Amino acid sequence: MAQRTFRRPAPHWTETLPFWIWLLVIVAWTIFLYGRSLQAPFVYDDLDQIVRNPNLASWHNIFARFLSAPVAFTSELRSATENGSTYRPLYWLSLALDRHLWGLNPIGFHLTNVLLHTINGVLLFRLLHRLHFAAIAAASVTLLWLSLPINSEAVAWISARAYPLCFFFLLLSLLATVLYIEKNKPLTLIAAFLATVAALFSHESGILIFPFAALVILLCSRNEPPALKQRSAFILLAADLTAIAFFFILRHAVGAHSATGPSALWGFAPTFWKYLGWILLPIHMSVERSTSTPANVFSTASALAWMALIALIALSVYLWKRIPSAAFGVAWLLIALAPFCGIVFLYQGMGERFATIASAGVAIVIVVLIAASRPPLRTILIVVTALWAAWGIFRLEARLSDWDSPAQLYRSSLTATPNSPTLWFNLGFTLRESGDLAGAIDAYSNSIRFSPNYERAYSSLGETYARMNRFDDARAAYQQALALQPKDVGTALNLAVVLHQAGHSEEAEREFRRIIELAPNNSAAYTDLGVLLFQQKKTEEAETMFLTAIDRNPSDPTPYSDLALLYQQSGHPGLALALYRKLLILRPNDPEAIANIHRLEVTH
Repeated sequence: MAQRTFRRPAPHWTETLPFWIWLLVIVAWTIFLYGRSLQAPFVYDDLDQIVRNPNLASWHNIFARFLSAPVAFTSELRSATENGSTYRPLYWLSLALDRHLWGLNPIGFHLTNVLLHTINGVLLFRLLHRLHFAAIAAASVTLLWLSLPINSEAVAWISARAYPLCFFFLLLSLLATVLYIEKNKPLTLIAAFLATVAALFSHESGILIFPFAALVILLCSRNEPPALKQRSAFILLAADLTAIAFFFILRHAVGAHSATGPSALWGFAPTFWKYLGWILLPIHMSVERSTSTPANVFSTASALAWMALIALIALSVYLWKRIPSAAFGVAWLLIALAPFCGIVFLYQGMGERFATIASAGVAIVIVVLIAASRPPLRTILIVVTALWAAWGIFRLEARLSDWDSPAQLYRSSLTATPNSPTLWFNLGFTLRESGDLAGAIDAYSNSIRFSPNYERAYSSLGETYARMNRFDDARAAYQQALALQPKDVGTALNLAVVLHQAGHSEEAEREFRRIIELAPNNSAAYTDLGVLLFQQKKTEEAETMFLTAIDRNPSDPTPYSDLALLYQQSGHPGLALALYRKLLILRPNDPEAIANIHRLEVTH
């Protein structure tokens, strides 16, 4: 009897494609999706963190400010103690590199974000292929993940760079983990350790490397039992724990501390399902999601959410025995979202950028389940997924168009979170700077309506009224702001100026003197008080104030100009001429100073 021979089926043609072809596909796809984001301006936190941040222009300041010290969370509604602080030196270093390469041109900063998203797609493809996903499946997961609208915030918003930067190093560490399991080379272990440290230095989400590495090791042990040694797994996890311990020791040494607040046990499951809903059905998106955070109280809804979450966990255990790759995707989703669902207190509440890493798990589950299904169900699932993905691309492009204009971004975001005082405040600022003062007043008023103790909103409302010469309204708004924050020197100074402009000289003088007591080195208070005293013919007192202002801040040209005018009008042309010449050094080509110098030289 002839012996039968068996041949292995030929690999699918996609398995024989060289890596550079997949690379080109991923790069072209990302450029197609995110090309328009390169034209977006600086918005929201970008203004404080980049545009108005002089530290980024100096390498010395970068080291002193961001590498050897923590950075406090910024929030207009909570105190610094409640907010805590962060230690993300690689994030700040990346911004500094862009600042030195591009100046304050936002295109360069956006290019870095898009490049990170592209590289993360390439690394995700390589990781999945190393985990024995078919090339077409790994590519499908990657292309689907790249196009999910939930990622738009992490890519289009420069200040959200910490998330894709952290994901970049996480993927590198996981790739090194797989290579160490396969080849057991010390260099790959060192690479995994260094990448883990870099991920933690980019964002605290780097701590996810430990459960992610354990998950990858489990999947590798199922796919390649002979290649996996328990000793290798132990060494890898020990290296990750060492990197995490090193980060937290250094973080503590520089003085960083977490925000304080309760964990959210009952809110955990509802928060998880909200994130999953935003990933799957991003109908309306918002850059500020703090008001979306579910209440941390027991309710029928929270109980049902927990039951559904437990069912999902049970499903992943069931799938692990039958479709391990699908279980891998579900576990990835659960691990990546867990820190943002209430286990750790976050003063921001929720944020769409928090789901960037987790959304890769959703893409894995969808593609794997389609591949595991049989015709004709597979055909139906492919068609439904294609339609859903096309709709998602449409939503992504619509969302990216919002980033073209700060006002449009805030207005669109308010559709999703209409009760956000922060969004109303930022919309008010944008409208005020564009000259729409009436619109700014409406926005600031809404901000105050949703947060009655929002001191900055009252102060900004006062500034808007002052621009409209509605001094009584400005005065009331400033006084309300000072009732909430009596030592706010900037608001107090604005109130004093408004009182002066409205003709309430005595009240203005008292307020200026109170500011000088609060902030003896504030040169603006001395200058403005000097102007008031000069108008009251109190020349000697005014002169003293101007001289003190110059002493407090020799680089401020305003007191030189005011004092020169005082000397000019009080019969001291020589002193006035000297001050005008000094003014030209500080403010070259000042037409008023040049005209006065010419007049004084001709006259005297």
